[in-house]
Amino acid sequence: MAKPAARILFLEAVLLASGTAILARSFWLQVVHYNVWADKAANSRETDRDVPARRGRIYDRNGKPLAVSHEQYRLHITLDQVRDPVAVKATVFRELKVPKARVDEEFAKPYPYFYGPFGAEQVESLRGLRGVRFGVIYTRQYPMKSLADRVLGRFAEDSGVGIEGMERALDALLQGRAGREHFLKDNKGNRIPAPGATFQEAVAGQDVRLTIDADLQGIAEGALHHAVSENKARGGDIVIVAVHTGEVLAAASLRTDTATGKIVSTSSAIVEPNQPGSTSKIFTVAAMLRFGSDTTPVDGEGGHWLMPVGAGTLRTIDDVHRLHGPVTVGMAVKFSSNIAMSKFSVKLRSEQQFEAIRDFGFGTSPGLGFPGESPGTLYLPSTWVNPLLSQPSLAMGYEWAASALQIALGYAAIANRGVLMAPTLVREVRDEGGVVTWRSRPDTVRRAVPDSVAGHLMAYLHLTEDSGGTGAEGQLDRIRYPGKTGTAKIKTGGYRASFVGIFPEQQPQVVVYVMIDRPSAGEITGGKVAAPVVRHVLQQALLSTRSPLDRTWLTERSTSLAGAVVRPESVSVRRVAIPVVQPGAPAALVAIPSLAGLPARQAILALERAGFQVRLIGRASVRATVPMAGDSLPRGAVVTIHADSLP
Repeated sequence: MAKPAARILFLEAVLLASGTAILARSFWLQVVHYNVWADKAANSRETDRDVPARRGRIYDRNGKPLAVSHEQYRLHITLDQVRDPVAVKATVFRELKVPKARVDEEFAKPYPYFYGPFGAEQVESLRGLRGVRFGVIYTRQYPMKSLADRVLGRFAEDSGVGIEGMERALDALLQGRAGREHFLKDNKGNRIPAPGATFQEAVAGQDVRLTIDADLQGIAEGALHHAVSENKARGGDIVIVAVHTGEVLAAASLRTDTATGKIVSTSSAIVEPNQPGSTSKIFTVAAMLRFGSDTTPVDGEGGHWLMPVGAGTLRTIDDVHRLHGPVTVGMAVKFSSNIAMSKFSVKLRSEQQFEAIRDFGFGTSPGLGFPGESPGTLYLPSTWVNPLLSQPSLAMGYEWAASALQIALGYAAIANRGVLMAPTLVREVRDEGGVVTWRSRPDTVRRAVPDSVAGHLMAYLHLTEDSGGTGAEGQLDRIRYPGKTGTAKIKTGGYRASFVGIFPEQQPQVVVYVMIDRPSAGEITGGKVAAPVVRHVLQQALLSTRSPLDRTWLTERSTSLAGAVVRPESVSVRRVAIPVVQPGAPAALVAIPSLAGLPARQAILALERAGFQVRLIGRASVRATVPMAGDSLPRGAVVTIHADSLP
C-alpha cells in the first residue's frame, strides 16, 4: 500500500494536469477559435437576409415593355407589437384571400408569416400598421406573351439568373445588386425586426432597350407562321436588319416538333446554320468583280450540263430556267443559273472565291453576343479535295453553311456600299432613373467589296425583280426592290426555299431574309414560297402606323406619280434602235454602259452609239438593263431597257 505522501503527490499531479487541460482548452476556445464561436453565438440570436433587387426591364426600340419584374410581397407580423390583432387577422383573411384555417394557424404563433406572393393592391390596407412588415419579391413577366420569346430567352425564378437568349446575355446588367436586412432571433429561431439595425438598400438592375421593333416583330412572326402552315413546312426563319447600322429589327424561327407535330418557336435564325443555296450566288459574283475575273458570257447548255471534274468523271448540273446560247453574269443572277455560275466560278482561283465569301462575314461568328450564335462553316481552300467540285458547289450555295442572320448581314453589306456592319440587338442601357448609361453606335467590321463592286452587285440583283426574274413574286404593286431567291436541295430529302430582299431600291433601309424549310404543299422554290412572305412583311410594315421604315421617300414618290396615267408595260415595249451590222463582220464583244437613272432617250442614244439594238420597256428614267451594265455582248445584240412607266 502506497504511502500517504505518494498518494498526495499523485492527486496533485492529476489536479495539475486537469487544470492545465482546462486552461489549454479555454485558451483554444476563447483565443484561437474566438471568431468561430462568436459567429455561432451571434447566429443563434441574430441573422441577415438578402433583399432582392428588381431585375432590369427589357423594352423594344420604341419603349414597349417586353420583359418586366413586378413587385410582390410576403407578410411578416410581430403580434406583440400589433395594437389590434383581431382586426389585422380579419384584414388578412379578407384582403389576402388566405384560407381561414391557415390564418388561424399562423395567428396562434407570435410571428405569423404569409408567403404569398401578394400584389400591391392586396396589401394596401395593411400598409403602415404597427407590427406588420413586408418582404419584397419580384416575378418576371412578359407583357407581350410569346412575342420575340426566343430572342428574349428565359429567366429562372429559383436561381435568379437568365438561362437563355438576351435574359442570359444581359444577365450581369439586368441582375442589379441585392440588399441586406438584419433580424434578431428569439429562443425558437423566429426572426424579429431589429430596430435601428443596419440595412443595405437593394440596387435595381439596369433597363435595356433592344433594337427589336415590336410591331415589325409581330408582323414577321405572323407572316412566318402563316407560310410554314400553308406550305406544310418543317419550319422557317426570318430576319430583318437595318442596312446602315446592323441593328436587328426582327428575328423569328419556327420548327415543327417531330414528336407532337406542333409548330414551336426557336432561335434557329441566329444559332442554326444551313446551306444557303442560290442566295449565295451573289457572293461568288462579288469575287469575280473584285478580282477582275473573266466575265465573258458562257453557254447555258440548254439547262442541262455534264461538267468534267477530272479523271474522266462528270458532274450533272441542271437549271430550272433552261437557257440556250450565251449567258452573261447578269442573266446568271436573274435566272439563278447553276450552270453559268459553275462555269464562272472556276475562272477564279480558289483563294479568291474563299476570301470574297469570308469577307462578307461567313465562317466567323457575327459577334452579336447572343448565346449559341453560329459562325457557320466555310472551309479553307487547302482542305478542298477537288476545286473543280468545291468551287461550283460554293457558287451554288453548297459545301458551306450560314445562319439566316449571317445571310441578311451579307446582303446588308452589299446595300451599304460594300461595308459590313457589326450586328447588334442592344440599342441602349438606362439606369433606374431613366438616364442613358450606354448607347449603341454603328460599328463596321470591314469593307467587304469596293463601292463600285457593290453598285454592280445591286444592279445585278435588280434584274431578279423584272418579269421572268426569280424574285418577281416578291415585288410590291407600285414599288420595286432588288433581291435574290434560293432553293437548296437537302441531302436527306426536300428543299429549303429562301428569298432575300433589299428595301427600298433607292437608298436601301432594310434587308429581309426568309427561309422556309422543306415545304411540302406543292411549290418548293424560293420565288414561289419565300418571296411572297417578304412581300407580305413589307406591305404590312408600310401600313403600320409605327413602322421603323422611313416612308418619306414613298410620300414623295406618290406625289410625283399623282395624276399620271400608268400604262401596261406591254404597251411600252418598243424596238427603238437597229444599228447596221455588216454581213460577215466579226462579232466583237462590247461592254454595256451604266445607264441607271438616265432619261430613256439619253440611254437609247448611248446604247446605239455602242452598237447595240435597243428594246425599251417603259418611258421615263432607266431602272436597269438586261443584260446589265458591265456585261459584254457582241455588237448588234439586243439590250433591253427597263424604265419607269410614266407617260
